[in-house]
Amino acid sequence: MTEGFLIGKYLNFFGEKNLKEGSKIVAIIPARGGSKRLKNKNIYPIWGKPMLYWAIKACKESKYDIEPWISTESKEIAEVAKSFGAKVHMRSKRLAKDHVYKQVAIRAAAKHISKNQKKPEIFISLQANSPQIKAEHLDNAIEVFKKHERDEVFSVDSNLMQNAAFRIFKADYVMQKDLSTNCGVVVCELHDIHTEEDIWLLEKPVDKIEQLKEEFRKKHPNAKLEKIKK
Repeated sequence: MTEGFLIGKYLNFFGEKNLKEGSKIVAIIPARGGSKRLKNKNIYPIWGKPMLYWAIKACKESKYDIEPWISTESKEIAEVAKSFGAKVHMRSKRLAKDHVYKQVAIRAAAKHISKNQKKPEIFISLQANSPQIKAEHLDNAIEVFKKHERDEVFSVDSNLMQNAAFRIFKADYVMQKDLSTNCGVVVCELHDIHTEEDIWLLEKPVDKIEQLKEEFRKKHPNAKLEKIKK
């Protein structure tokens, strides 16, 4: 926290310019190939498309200029991402291991992108396995980010608990190891996908969810289901 506070004071002292619509924005979508609970989770089909397609689509349909990048060690995932118009950062296999925090991979991709093209003004950490994400979620979050002059904004559920759908940073803050002291939140009811059961439930009409859950429990009494957010 102290590190974030000092960085915030430093940038404000030198009068960092306000971010404007049309600023260079890059979304980094972590999509490693070694998912355990659901094999190849990040390209597993949902609604007829690979999982990561929906995050890329949200970027492409945003009213802002959001350039989607996939961070992966998997050649298969890289090819799928490219087919939908995303750029790819091939991370090392070391950064794709189970114990590596997502933000470490995000920072590695951000360094690569900043070194090889014009440095963005905003980075977005965007989760591949939140397929309900839409352009309007990102647009609203960016507007909150700018209007309130935050250094970072992240998504929370209706209980104000942080979820992993997205996290938006000013470019210099993506390198922090701590949460910024000048941050904000945006409420987004977005369901995370971790298992086949999550997909099965998410693809069904919302008004039938409870009935379907009960049917599923009868067939699979030992299965654990996450709560579906309506």
